[in-house]
Amino acid sequence: MQPRDILAANPFFADLLGPAELDALAKRAAVCTFPQGSFLIREDDAGTSLFVVAEGEVDIDTGDRHTGKHIASGGPGTIVGEMSLMTGARRSANVTASSDVTAVEVTRAALEPILAGSPALVERFAEMLTARQAELDHAYGAGGLGGLLAGRDLAGMIRGFFGLRG
Repeated sequence: MQPRDILAANPFFADLLGPAELDALAKRAAVCTFPQGSFLIREDDAGTSLFVVAEGEVDIDTGDRHTGKHIASGGPGTIVGEMSLMTGARRSANVTASSDVTAVEVTRAALEPILAGSPALVERFAEMLTARQAELDHAYGAGGLGGLLAGRDLAGMIRGFFGLRG
């Protein structure tokens, strides 16, 4: 299981990055394993990476076990943590391994040189995040999980978070 293969098979990356950019990102990405029941992401934490699920299943929930709300489940190909990674916003949900999970982790440090080398990618990532935002708003209602960044200048947030010039 190679990070390059997993990233290239995922539309979030394959639709945005060319072969050289995918190669560079894959060299900085890491394959991580999470035993069943462990957290990939904790709500309200700082968002310093995203995960692409390669094997296994995850549950996405908000709140605690007693008062929380189940948002979604996902398997191979699911990406979690992208909004926080790209904008610096705090994590909006918990992501827990509902089975043993293998995932590719893409950190801010891995993505930074890709964006610095091709500033036009910021717009493409912002467009992708805007589409993801609309999906979340549709699924959970405006002001729900997806409403955290609604109406914001995502490209500006990405540039600011990564220290890029507009």
